[in-house]
Amino acid sequence: MTAKKKKKKDPEAAARNKRIAITSAIVLGAAGVFVSAGMGIKAVDERAAQHITNTDPTIKINWGTDSSGHIWMPISERDRIERLVQASVAGTKALSWHPLHNASKALASTGWVSTTPEARWTDDGSIIIEAEWRIPAAVVRSGNRDYLIDFQSHVLPLDYPHDESNQFVIHNPALPHPGTGNNWDEPEIRDALNLLVELQKHNLHNQVVGIDLGTNREHGILQLLTDNNARVLFGGGPGRSRPAEMPSSVKIERLISLLNSTGRIDAGAMILDIRGPEITMQRHEG
Repeated sequence: MTAKKKKKKDPEAAARNKRIAITSAIVLGAAGVFVSAGMGIKAVDERAAQHITNTDPTIKINWGTDSSGHIWMPISERDRIERLVQASVAGTKALSWHPLHNASKALASTGWVSTTPEARWTDDGSIIIEAEWRIPAAVVRSGNRDYLIDFQSHVLPLDYPHDESNQFVIHNPALPHPGTGNNWDEPEIRDALNLLVELQKHNLHNQVVGIDLGTNREHGILQLLTDNNARVLFGGGPGRSRPAEMPSSVKIERLISLLNSTGRIDAGAMILDIRGPEITMQRHEG
């Protein structure tokens, strides 16, 4: 009986089958990652991950932007944050849960976000991070520094020498700096922030450089400081009535009227008092 002749292997077919097997493993492994991303990734096929990347993943952060689409975060601060987050994923496994957790935790620790950042893998093996950013509103002057805060009076991780922040300056807080990451929990600071919002809403903020909260018995009587070295006595903040003062809505209407008629919210005066039934002013000498 004649032995059956052994079929010769085709080297090209074998190589092709090997490539198909590897590609299938990668696709199946990646599919498992993205399907489980919303539920929490427990394990990933390590061999498939190695075919995608064997280096530290690239971090892509979606920075906060203003109404014009420009990133408002200073470049130096962006660089610092990117280095911090990138370092948190060094040496981690591609397409695993750990670098996502590390990147999110690192960004949350900066003090710039209000909720836990969302980190996810992209199809090119990078990590993209989405966050709710705390938007700078003003600086509070305390001692020899100007401390940046957001609209909820949360202290952000930047401070400046006097007059170098390019922000509205809130003067004379009653409480000391509470530390980065904490709220500057002072009602008069919140009043000043609410007033800034109202000024911006009515396009009255362009000539305002700061708000003085007042000192001693006059603390809480808000004064607008203008770029003409003038003071506009506004009184209690929006929604905070004080004796003998007109409602905030009336005071805002007065500022609008003065801007339309004189071109300035301070009417060219040195001191302008819009609190009472009548507007009073003190002119510059000379």
